[in-house]
Amino acid sequence: MTRTRTAAATLVLLLPLVGFAVASARAAAPTIPWLDQRPVKASAHPPLAAPCRADRLHAHLFLQGATGSLVGGVDLTNAGRSACSLLGWPRLSFTGSTAAATRVRIKRLARSPQPTDVLADPPGSLRALAPGKSASVSLFWSNWCGPGNSGGGNTSTPPDGLRIAFANHTSLVVSLGQAPRCDQPQAPSTISVAPFTPTPRRLPERSRLPIRVAIIGSRPVEVKPGLRAFRVHRGELFRYRIALTNTSSEPFRFARTSCPTYIEQMLPAAARPYVLNCRPVSEIAPHRSVLFAMQIPIPANARLGNNSLTWELAPKTYESPFAPAALWVVR
Repeated sequence: MTRTRTAAATLVLLLPLVGFAVASARAAAPTIPWLDQRPVKASAHPPLAAPCRADRLHAHLFLQGATGSLVGGVDLTNAGRSACSLLGWPRLSFTGSTAAATRVRIKRLARSPQPTDVLADPPGSLRALAPGKSASVSLFWSNWCGPGNSGGGNTSTPPDGLRIAFANHTSLVVSLGQAPRCDQPQAPSTISVAPFTPTPRRLPERSRLPIRVAIIGSRPVEVKPGLRAFRVHRGELFRYRIALTNTSSEPFRFARTSCPTYIEQMLPAAARPYVLNCRPVSEIAPHRSVLFAMQIPIPANARLGNNSLTWELAPKTYESPFAPAALWVVR
């Protein structure tokens, strides 16, 4: 899935009543038809471009703790004016005096440990990474033992930075403000690196949309105490609606050049990306809602009982609008 929603599984157990309030208030409002359109992706086999130069790449490092180690990666966006290639693995090294006195082992992973993003371009598209497009390098870093560290989970001064070198012998350095703990001072620090992988570009905080999302279906039923859900059958095409509400005091308008992508998912099935049919909507007035028709097939082998439906608009925007609902599957 495009973004981890740790609370989704819990939230979906109690279907939000806000969707039903919108449904009754907007029952007479027209519904924008569903559009069977998938997001356009880059070619999987473009002509090979020249290798990317470091000075034309914008890098963003993201690392988080994982049982004393650090896991994450580096996003690299082509900020140049022409396509360039990012193939294979980068060469990594640490910078600074602490790094010079610390043993390091670089381990190449065969593929990224992160699940493939459904909005990502195919791997072959990195033969010609277009301007504005991004690729990532997944990292797993453990056991940083600087000079004099006796181990036992103690921390050491981190390296000044991480150097990433590319095929054309140019390189860039991203600053490091943290390092994993030291567990075994006699062993080298290990950083595992995956090959370059296409990834949708993450957008900054200013990309937040003033939109609230609600899932609306036929009247839900209380399938058991404390659980209200939409009742669906195996193998059916579940038709529902999405209410997009403008939470700001100004009219909301979609981009002129393109409509946003959304992702729907019936867990544990794979996520499904589509393009929202926004062209019939000139704007959404302040504190008003617009209804969009949606549909999702219920697998013939879907698990009986409680299942989760999630819907997310413009997944790469900051805190993208998201809604869960409960589906009760029967035969």
